[in-house]
Amino acid sequence: MSITTAGRTISAGMVSEVTTAQLSPILLAELNFTPPVYLWSGYGTLTYNGIGYLGLGTLGTISPVQETTDLSARGISMQLSGVPTALISEALTDDYQGRACSVMFGALSTTAGLVASPITVFSGRMDVMQISDDGQTSQITMTAENKLIDFKRTREVRYTNEDQQTLFPTYASITLPDLGLEFVNAIQEKTIYWGNQNATNASNWNGGGETGGTDANER
Repeated sequence: MSITTAGRTISAGMVSEVTTAQLSPILLAELNFTPPVYLWSGYGTLTYNGIGYLGLGTLGTISPVQETTDLSARGISMQLSGVPTALISEALTDDYQGRACSVMFGALSTTAGLVASPITVFSGRMDVMQISDDGQTSQITMTAENKLIDFKRTREVRYTNEDQQTLFPTYASITLPDLGLEFVNAIQEKTIYWGNQNATNASNWNGGGETGGTDANER
């Protein structure tokens, strides 16, 4: 048995756990740095889905995850304290902005094991990192934007050969790019003489059979 809420499926194990008198909630975070960083809110290493999550204990905090009915893009902030100064340079040099990150909610059983599958409560992209350094240890605060923020980004797609080939690098089973707009630039401001292959000047044919006072049948 499972239930679905806000587009997320909660397993039967999680349903049973969250309805008990005593709950041991945890948070797991995935940050797509180079290499990826996996953290959780407890102590030691917690293995989930074949990946080891490093426990931060009281050194890590995550702001409340908010959800609204109007599809507002609500971000979060994640804070890590007690970071050795030697590791700050790695955080500064990594091209992290725009990379994926997620936060999952889970629970531990009475035997300190992970109950069923955690639920993804936030999924977005890493935004801005702020670092506070006192010379010995540092504090890193990372903000992350919800994926819904993409709806506010302007998407400029034009009817050009370059954009067409970017969208369709291959056409059907052909490995060549789509060349449907290959001659768009060439036809800009181009004069086309319609209906007379020998014409060298634009005509004022008005569709009534006469052009410049001469019957079209006499030409």
